[in-house]
This record gives sequence, structure tokens and C-alpha cells, in this order.
Amino acid sequence: MAENLTYKCPTCGAEIFWNASEGRFVCEYCGGKFTLKDMHDNGQTGEVDEENVQKHEELEEGEYTESSDGTVGKDLVKYTCSHCGAEIITDRATAATICVYCGNSVIMSEQIVKDFKPEYVIPFRVRKEIVMEAFKKFSKKPLTPKDFDCESVVDKMQGVYIPFWLYTGSCHGEIVAKGINRRRVANNKTERTYYNVYREGTLGFECVPVDASSKTDNDAMDSIEPYNYKELKPFDPSYLSGFLAERFDEDKEKCRSRAVLRMENSTRDALEATCTYNELEVRDYQKQVNITKTTYALFPTWLLYTTYKGQKFFFAMNGQTAKFTGNLPIDKVKLVLYSLLGGVGGSVIGAILAAIGVFS
Repeated sequence: MAENLTYKCPTCGAEIFWNASEGRFVCEYCGGKFTLKDMHDNGQTGEVDEENVQKHEELEEGEYTESSDGTVGKDLVKYTCSHCGAEIITDRATAATICVYCGNSVIMSEQIVKDFKPEYVIPFRVRKEIVMEAFKKFSKKPLTPKDFDCESVVDKMQGVYIPFWLYTGSCHGEIVAKGINRRRVANNKTERTYYNVYREGTLGFECVPVDASSKTDNDAMDSIEPYNYKELKPFDPSYLSGFLAERFDEDKEKCRSRAVLRMENSTRDALEATCTYNELEVRDYQKQVNITKTTYALFPTWLLYTTYKGQKFFFAMNGQTAKFTGNLPIDKVKLVLYSLLGGVGGSVIGAILAAIGVFS
């Protein structure tokens, strides 16, 4: 059976969950509010016996085709809720979920021990109500269809702890470039002066994040950055209570190349920023990245899945800062009118309409 790391209110004994807006545990029954230290002082440490964790069960072929808890993934396994005994069908990488039958938090202990145990976590700070408010505000764009009703189009909204690798290291870079300065001279002509440019430097990086879930859209996760690392906490399973969580299914070596690329690009940008010419043509860029430390952490993310006229849309929000991202549907008639009022040429409008399928 899946191990329920249940947390009880020290005052009344009811099940208690982490409250995002309060930043602590809040009892829905007696109103008690408790910090993690309060819970530990009450004897509720949430520690997992790594040698005796409960294991998942493999599914027989064709036994289930979709999860029971709303997780997104095709590689499904079976757990049993230790509170009510119901079967929980979930993705193999799920580390925490909610039993849809009894509403209790279920933390899959085998997913947070040994190599899968995170070193740090950033707790949720944004509550569910704020997500919908932000979604409504985000969707009010000039080209959004009138009948795109936020309340009705949301198929699923989940608060999920996403696994991240954090890379610390440095990048040494050298650029060889041609600098060009321009100035006006007599007869309204432009005079150009050319310079040979060389820049060299080393840039240090701390905790460059790369999401470690194959199911998560990399661009979306990049778009909702940054996270405030001042709120990094040593991992404790209690933070997962009441939310979904995933463990990594892409190891640190597989994700390393994305971190290296980000360091290389940032170093090049920093070197180019020291050049104050009107134009800069980089002819060569040599770089060398040295990763000195890799850390495993869980970051809070709100995920929204919607369907509009048969088309799927995905949105994500930083569960700490409330930064929002996603692609909205476009009203084709509004686009035509907007283009005409904006004075866009007919050929451009035609290309836009063809691209979005108005003439198909």
C-alpha cells in the first residue's frame, strides 16, 4: 500500500495540509496555524524509513488506460490508498497525489528516498484562487475569442512540485569580433570606423535551473522563471501534503547540456555587453564550462489544461511568484480587423490568415 505521510493538527487531531498563502500548516477544522518546526516539535517529522518503503504495483496489459488522479503520463502504475483502500492509478514518476475517493494526501515514499530524495524544496506561496484570477486577467487579450470563458474551458488545474536540477559552476569565454562605429559627415553621408575587438572573461553561476521531467514543457518552465532561492528549504515531505509532486525521470547528466548552453549564452551576452560600438559582428566565440555542483530540488508550479473548440491549450504559473505563461486561442475575425485597422498590407494579412487556416 502507498504510504500516507499524514499530518495531524496538534490541537484537534484533524488532517492538516500546507497552506500556500499562509506559508504554514492551517487546520480547516479548528483554524490552528503551525510552522514546520511546530509540527516537528509535536513529533511529526515526516521521515521515511528508506529500507521499508511501500512499492508500486505493475499494471497488467490493458488493465487501465488513464490515471485516476489526473496526472499526465502514459507509463502508469498502481498504488493503494492506505487510508480508504482505494486503488490509485498514477504516472510512474508521481511522488505525491490526492486520493480522489477519500481526499487524503498520498505520498509515494519510494519516490522520495535514496537517489530520488530531493535536497531542497521551495514551498507553494500562491493559492489556487489566485491562479484563476491570474488566468482570467491573462486571457483578456485583444485577439482572444469572446466565448473563451475561463471558468468553463479549464479541464484541469493542478498544483505540482516539478523536479529541477540546479547546476553551479563557471564559464570562461573569449570573443573575437569586429566593432563598427558610424557618424554623419558632410553631404549627409555616413562614415564608418572599424575596430578589431577581443574580450575574455569568466562568469560564475549558482543554481542554474533545468526541469528534470520529460512530461514538462521546457519552454514553459523557462518562461516562468526566476524562482527566489532565498526561500529554498531543506526537503521535508510535509511540504508535499495537499499537492501533486513528481520525481525526476531525466537524470542530471541528460539535463546537463541545457544548463551548459544557458551558461555559454549568458557569458557571451556579458562579454558583448562590454562592447560599446554601434554594431558588433562576432567572428568567433570560444567557451569552456566547468560544472562544480549539481543539486536536486522541487519547485512549485500551477498547471492548467484547457480545451477550446477541440484544441488543447496549456498554461503554467510559478507557484512562488505568480508569473504566468501560455498560448491563447486567436479569434480569426478579430485578427483580420486588427490587421486592417493597424494598416497592415494585404499580402501580410493574407499570409497571416493562411498560416492560421482561415482559408482552409
